[in-house]
Amino acid sequence: MSNTTPSQTALENDISALRDRLARSIDELADRAAPKNVVARQKESAKASFYNATRTPDGQLRTDRVAIAAALVVGVVALKIISSRRNRW
Repeated sequence: MSNTTPSQTALENDISALRDRLARSIDELADRAAPKNVVARQKESAKASFYNATRTPDGQLRTDRVAIAAALVVGVVALKIISSRRNRW
């Protein structure tokens, strides 16, 4: 055999190392895809988005945006109440 050909032991070690890396990758992917973890990531993302939408970069409350959101909620609730009262008649 020439010096450029890897030994059988070296090949077996390489295959074993690759198998271990593949197993870790599969475990990591399974962990990422677990529904509980997906929900947790989405929940954190929603919290961060809400915080960024309602706060200035220095942490102050954006009262104009909060007031608009509150007005929208009140409007939707009022429409639901009016709609339900009309359906009774």
